[in-house]
Amino acid sequence: MDRNFRRQMIGYGCSVLLVVSVMGFNGIAQEAQVIDVPAPKYPEVTIPNTELRRIRSHIVDQEFSLYIQLPRNYVADSAAIYPALYMTDANRSFPMVANISSVLAFPKGNLPEIIVVGIGYPINDMADWGAWRTRDLTPTRDTSTDNYWNTLLAKMSHRKFEVRSGGAPKFLDFMILELIPFIEANYRVSRSDRGLAGYSYGGLFSLYALFTHPETFGRVFAGSPSVEYDNEIIFKHANDFTAFAKRLKAKVFLSVGSLEDSSTIAGVRKMSDLLKSQSEPGVQVSLQIFDDEDHRSCMATAIMRAFRVLYGQ
Repeated sequence: MDRNFRRQMIGYGCSVLLVVSVMGFNGIAQEAQVIDVPAPKYPEVTIPNTELRRIRSHIVDQEFSLYIQLPRNYVADSAAIYPALYMTDANRSFPMVANISSVLAFPKGNLPEIIVVGIGYPINDMADWGAWRTRDLTPTRDTSTDNYWNTLLAKMSHRKFEVRSGGAPKFLDFMILELIPFIEANYRVSRSDRGLAGYSYGGLFSLYALFTHPETFGRVFAGSPSVEYDNEIIFKHANDFTAFAKRLKAKVFLSVGSLEDSSTIAGVRKMSDLLKSQSEPGVQVSLQIFDDEDHRSCMATAIMRAFRVLYGQ
């Protein structure tokens, strides 16, 4: 091969290598460049047939968020009347309860369409919810409970909390004197067919409401209720309930998971036995212990069963 030709080829190869190297560097530089492109705004996912309302309670001195699910064919000027199910802990549980209600009501089966009213709070984060639910769903002041939640919620949110339990009497007054009149004035709900659903502390509150104002709710769900709270104080209210049970017509559904704390299981069994032994025929009491379920995993299963037990024909 001619020496000049070899020199030309070597020079050409170096040029190609230089071009490839520059192109490669530019490609890397382009890949590393941050391009400020506005993120597209997609519509938020909503729960079908639901409304968000706000109500200010003068009794509790608190603004509440109301998550309301209407029947699929609800028309404001229709004459149809629907049962109302009031539920606590709506910040966490309303989507699940509303969806289960929809699944069971459509296509039309043996369960009636109902209006679900979830009671929640305008919150910054779930720590706010934890503080306010502890206040509103517990029947008595218990300092050990306050200290536990103050410490836990402060760690969660890096904010200071002053949880004060024992607000159930005021919260129930808010429901009876402010919330229920508001719902019954604005929606076509039955004044004689009200239900109450709660889980954990919410289940404790359901029992408290049943025992102290038994005429208010004819269908009551107490899922994994914290009956051990404050040395089982709820049983004192249960004993007072028996005088009212003779003239009541109500359905009560209790549930607990088999993997929950043994004291919780024993307490729920004890509550069920007490109500069954002292209630008149007008009060139907059911207990379900769900196998292989703990306090959290049992929740959806218990809510599904509660609809069937309380509203099944």
